[in-house]
Amino acid sequence: MKRITITMVAATAALVAGCSGGNADADGNGEVSVKEAVEQAKDEMPRPQPGLYKTTVTMTGLDIPGMPPEMAGHGAGLTTTTEDCLTKEEVDKGFEELVKQGQDGECSYERFSLAGGKLDAVMVCNAQGRVARMEMTGTTSTTGADLAAKMAMEFDGAGKGTMSFTAKHERVGDCPAP
Repeated sequence: MKRITITMVAATAALVAGCSGGNADADGNGEVSVKEAVEQAKDEMPRPQPGLYKTTVTMTGLDIPGMPPEMAGHGAGLTTTTEDCLTKEEVDKGFEELVKQGQDGECSYERFSLAGGKLDAVMVCNAQGRVARMEMTGTTSTTGADLAAKMAMEFDGAGKGTMSFTAKHERVGDCPAP
Protein backbone atom coordinates (compact mmCIF):
# COMPACT_ATOMS: atom_id res chain seq x y z
CA MET A 1 0.00 0.00 0.00
CA LYS A 2 2.76 2.45 0.89
CA ARG A 3 4.37 2.21 -2.56
CA ILE A 4 1.10 2.76 -4.41
CA THR A 5 0.27 5.73 -2.15
CA ILE A 6 3.70 7.27 -2.71
CA THR A 7 3.36 6.69 -6.46
CA MET A 8 -0.05 8.37 -6.53
CA VAL A 9 1.09 11.37 -4.48
CA ALA A 10 4.25 11.75 -6.59
CA ALA A 11 2.19 11.50 -9.75
CA THR A 12 -0.16 14.16 -8.41
CA ALA A 13 2.77 16.46 -7.80
CA ALA A 14 4.09 15.78 -11.29
CA LEU A 15 0.65 16.30 -12.78
CA VAL A 16 0.66 20.00 -11.92
CA ALA A 17 3.74 20.40 -14.06
CA GLY A 18 2.48 18.44 -17.01
CA CYS A 19 -1.22 18.41 -17.68
CA SER A 20 -3.28 20.52 -20.00
CA GLY A 21 -6.66 21.67 -21.18
CA GLY A 22 -8.94 20.05 -23.68
CA ASN A 23 -9.29 16.40 -24.60
CA ALA A 24 -5.85 14.86 -24.22
CA ASP A 25 -6.97 11.39 -25.33
CA ALA A 26 -5.41 11.75 -28.78
CA ASP A 27 -5.79 8.10 -29.81
CA GLY A 28 -9.41 7.88 -28.61
CA ASN A 29 -8.91 4.73 -26.52
CA GLY A 30 -10.60 6.21 -23.43
CA GLU A 31 -7.34 6.54 -21.52
CA VAL A 32 -4.90 9.44 -21.39
CA SER A 33 -1.35 8.15 -21.37
CA VAL A 34 1.56 10.10 -19.91
CA LYS A 35 2.77 10.63 -23.49
CA GLU A 36 -0.59 12.13 -24.52
CA ALA A 37 -0.60 14.38 -21.45
CA VAL A 38 2.90 15.58 -22.31
CA GLU A 39 1.95 16.36 -25.91
CA GLN A 40 -0.96 18.51 -24.78
CA ALA A 41 1.16 20.23 -22.12
CA LYS A 42 3.89 21.27 -24.55
CA ASP A 43 1.62 23.79 -26.21
CA GLU A 44 -0.92 24.71 -23.57
CA MET A 45 0.68 24.76 -20.11
CA PRO A 46 3.41 27.21 -19.12
CA ARG A 47 6.43 25.53 -17.62
CA PRO A 48 6.88 25.70 -13.89
CA GLN A 49 9.37 28.23 -12.63
CA PRO A 50 12.63 26.77 -11.36
CA GLY A 51 13.07 27.11 -7.62
CA LEU A 52 12.55 25.58 -4.22
CA TYR A 53 9.08 24.10 -3.78
CA LYS A 54 7.36 23.09 -0.57
CA THR A 55 4.76 20.33 -0.83
CA THR A 56 2.34 19.79 2.03
CA VAL A 57 0.09 16.72 1.87
CA THR A 58 -2.66 16.50 4.49
CA MET A 59 -4.82 13.40 4.93
CA THR A 60 -8.47 14.44 5.21
CA GLY A 61 -10.17 11.06 5.40
CA LEU A 62 -9.64 7.31 5.63
CA ASP A 63 -12.34 4.67 5.20
CA ILE A 64 -11.25 1.03 5.35
CA PRO A 65 -13.80 -1.81 5.56
CA GLY A 66 -13.92 -3.32 9.03
CA MET A 67 -12.16 -0.39 10.67
CA PRO A 68 -13.25 -0.27 14.33
CA PRO A 69 -15.42 2.73 15.29
CA GLU A 70 -12.72 4.01 17.65
CA MET A 71 -10.45 4.36 14.61
CA ALA A 72 -12.87 6.73 12.83
CA GLY A 73 -10.96 9.77 11.71
CA HIS A 74 -7.65 8.00 12.29
CA GLY A 75 -4.97 9.74 10.31
CA ALA A 76 -7.15 12.73 9.44
CA GLY A 77 -5.02 15.81 9.78
CA LEU A 78 -1.79 13.85 9.40
CA THR A 79 0.48 16.19 7.45
CA THR A 80 3.69 15.53 5.57
CA THR A 81 5.79 18.39 4.24
CA THR A 82 8.75 18.11 1.90
CA GLU A 83 10.91 20.57 0.02
CA ASP A 84 12.41 19.87 -3.37
CA CYS A 85 14.47 21.94 -5.72
CA LEU A 86 13.32 22.15 -9.34
CA THR A 87 16.35 23.28 -11.30
CA LYS A 88 16.38 25.14 -14.60
CA GLU A 89 17.97 22.05 -16.15
CA GLU A 90 15.04 19.88 -15.01
CA VAL A 91 12.53 22.39 -16.37
CA ASP A 92 14.47 22.55 -19.66
CA LYS A 93 14.25 18.74 -20.06
CA GLY A 94 10.56 19.24 -20.66
CA PHE A 95 7.29 17.95 -19.33
CA GLU A 96 7.80 14.28 -20.10
CA GLU A 97 10.54 13.89 -17.51
CA LEU A 98 8.56 15.87 -14.92
CA VAL A 99 5.40 13.82 -15.46
CA LYS A 100 7.27 10.50 -15.38
CA GLN A 101 8.82 11.18 -11.97
CA GLY A 102 7.41 8.75 -9.43
CA GLN A 103 5.23 6.87 -11.91
CA ASP A 104 7.51 4.10 -13.23
CA GLY A 105 5.12 3.72 -16.18
CA GLU A 106 2.40 2.51 -13.79
CA CYS A 107 -0.11 5.33 -14.20
CA SER A 108 -2.48 6.59 -16.86
CA TYR A 109 -5.40 9.01 -16.81
CA GLU A 110 -9.04 8.12 -17.44
CA ARG A 111 -9.59 11.83 -17.98
CA PHE A 112 -8.01 15.14 -17.28
CA SER A 113 -8.60 18.72 -18.07
CA LEU A 114 -6.71 21.79 -17.04
CA ALA A 115 -8.48 24.79 -18.42
CA GLY A 116 -7.92 28.25 -17.00
CA GLY A 117 -5.74 26.78 -14.25
CA LYS A 118 -8.55 24.51 -12.97
CA LEU A 119 -7.74 20.81 -12.78
CA ASP A 120 -10.22 17.93 -13.09
CA ALA A 121 -8.54 14.53 -13.47
CA VAL A 122 -8.85 10.82 -12.77
CA MET A 123 -5.61 8.84 -12.62
CA VAL A 124 -5.33 5.05 -12.38
CA CYS A 125 -2.13 3.39 -11.18
CA ASN A 126 -1.23 -0.30 -11.21
CA ALA A 127 1.48 -1.38 -8.80
CA GLN A 128 2.31 -4.68 -7.17
CA GLY A 129 -0.85 -6.26 -8.60
CA ARG A 130 -3.13 -3.60 -7.13
CA VAL A 131 -5.14 -0.90 -8.83
CA ALA A 132 -5.67 2.52 -7.29
CA ARG A 133 -7.99 5.12 -8.80
CA MET A 134 -7.58 8.75 -7.80
CA GLU A 135 -9.91 11.65 -8.56
CA MET A 136 -8.27 15.08 -8.38
CA THR A 137 -9.57 18.64 -8.54
CA GLY A 138 -7.92 21.95 -7.84
CA THR A 139 -6.02 24.87 -9.26
CA THR A 140 -2.54 25.16 -10.73
CA SER A 141 -0.08 27.85 -11.80
CA THR A 142 3.58 28.13 -12.77
CA THR A 143 4.48 28.53 -9.09
CA GLY A 144 2.28 25.97 -7.39
CA ALA A 145 -1.01 24.16 -6.98
CA ASP A 146 -3.80 23.46 -4.52
CA LEU A 147 -5.32 20.02 -5.06
CA ALA A 148 -7.88 17.78 -3.39
CA ALA A 149 -7.83 14.06 -4.11
CA LYS A 150 -9.77 10.94 -3.21
CA MET A 151 -8.12 7.59 -3.83
CA ALA A 152 -9.92 4.23 -3.92
CA MET A 153 -7.69 1.19 -3.53
CA GLU A 154 -7.37 -2.30 -2.10
CA PHE A 155 -6.01 -2.33 1.47
CA ASP A 156 -4.06 -5.38 2.71
CA GLY A 157 -6.47 -7.87 4.27
CA ALA A 158 -9.31 -5.35 4.56
CA GLY A 159 -10.75 -4.91 1.10
CA LYS A 160 -11.44 -1.80 -0.93
CA GLY A 161 -11.33 1.50 0.90
CA THR A 162 -10.75 5.18 0.30
CA MET A 163 -8.23 7.76 1.37
CA SER A 164 -8.68 11.50 0.85
CA PHE A 165 -6.03 14.18 1.02
CA THR A 166 -5.13 17.70 -0.01
CA ALA A 167 -1.83 18.69 -1.55
CA LYS A 168 -0.43 22.20 -1.65
CA HIS A 169 2.62 22.86 -3.81
CA GLU A 170 4.20 26.29 -3.56
CA ARG A 171 7.39 27.91 -4.77
CA VAL A 172 9.07 29.27 -1.65
CA GLY A 173 12.22 30.75 -3.17
CA ASP A 174 15.32 29.98 -5.11
CA CYS A 175 17.15 26.67 -4.85
CA PRO A 176 19.89 26.67 -2.20
CA ALA A 177 23.43 27.13 -3.50
CA PRO A 178 25.23 23.81 -4.01
